Amino acid sequence: MRLIPRSQKAIAFSISTICVLLAVIGVGLYVFVGGLDSGDQLGTAQGFETTAAPAGNAASTSWPEYGYDMQRTRANADLALAAPFTRVWKREARSLVEFPPVAANGRLVVATNGRYAQQLDVATGGIYWYIKLSGRAAASPAIAGNLVLFATDDGYITARRWRDAKVVWRTKVGASTESSPLITGKRFYVGDTGGGVHCLSVATGRTIWTAKAGGAVKSSLALSGRDVVVGDYSGQVTAFNARTGRIHWRATSPGKLLGGNGAFYANPAVAYGRIYVANINGRVIALDAHDGSIAWVRVLPDWVYSSPAVSGRTVFVGSYDHRLYALDAVTGGVRWAFDAGERIAGSPTVIGDYVWFATLGRRPADGRTYALTTARGIKKFTFPDGRYTPAIGVEGRLILAGVRTVYGLAPAP
Repeated sequence: MRLIPRSQKAIAFSISTICVLLAVIGVGLYVFVGGLDSGDQLGTAQGFETTAAPAGNAASTSWPEYGYDMQRTRANADLALAAPFTRVWKREARSLVEFPPVAANGRLVVATNGRYAQQLDVATGGIYWYIKLSGRAAASPAIAGNLVLFATDDGYITARRWRDAKVVWRTKVGASTESSPLITGKRFYVGDTGGGVHCLSVATGRTIWTAKAGGAVKSSLALSGRDVVVGDYSGQVTAFNARTGRIHWRATSPGKLLGGNGAFYANPAVAYGRIYVANINGRVIALDAHDGSIAWVRVLPDWVYSSPAVSGRTVFVGSYDHRLYALDAVTGGVRWAFDAGERIAGSPTVIGDYVWFATLGRRPADGRTYALTTARGIKKFTFPDGRYTPAIGVEGRLILAGVRTVYGLAPAP
């Protein structure tokens, strides 16, 4: 038997070790640049329901909950509020306004991270009441008839009387809730950071059912036919039967094989028979509302915390890559993209022919609010304040939420 010298064995071992290391580095680079990633998946018109388009209201006097309607489309394309604008009033909120106000009956309610809320006159900005909440508001309130519901980070939902803010009931739902209440008649729905999904009575706050999502719920639920749908921090979207809480379907977000399923901070928007939702991992996803199957996937270059707005067969969503994207609601193709020069974390809103959004400045004072044309992404208006979700609209007034200030604007005569 021929013996191999020790020096040759060492050389052979070194070469094999180097080959293994090169292979590992090669796989790592492959994954880093996007390997093992399903990437974009273009959709088709199959299952796209043109009759299930978002409904607008040209004479709307209310914006009753986060996202405008129960489907959370964030859009009232029929409301004609066009630039140029005149600032009619300004009201200090005294702390961060992370989520936009809600409005009805000539009044609006804004809640802040500083545990305060106030009701203002839509026309003048005058104060009707000013209260302290039990916790920080990291969600918009919701209007339910003669009640306004507040979700706070101490895990409570509190119902206050609309006209004078008197407490009607108070219910503990979890360790913390950042979920804006979804009002559907006599019931409402919220999630909590422990993964709970709750259906409660509007009149009494009594729990009707509680179910479990796949992970922490930081987004708000949306109504989809007989279901309520929500994404969670496990990277799953679940459709619960609105009456019973039973799971109808559950879908898992695509992502890089070694990067996991990401997490859903953004709330879903329901339109055209589809669920549109954005993942922190950069995926904007359209799911079939009936069974949760994937209709299309669009991969954006950076994080997406922004909830989509849906209008005119277009899905609008912002990204940390500084761009607001207009995606084809049928295929997921990019119609246009606008570079705002800074990160976009908040959610856009469609009012009339404009899509509104704000930038997350490195300093709060650096944030800006923009209005672009929905058709082509042409800049029509800018405002030197803004950070997250900036705008809601009612007939005759555009309400802008800045960092710590709320403004009432009117179209210039």
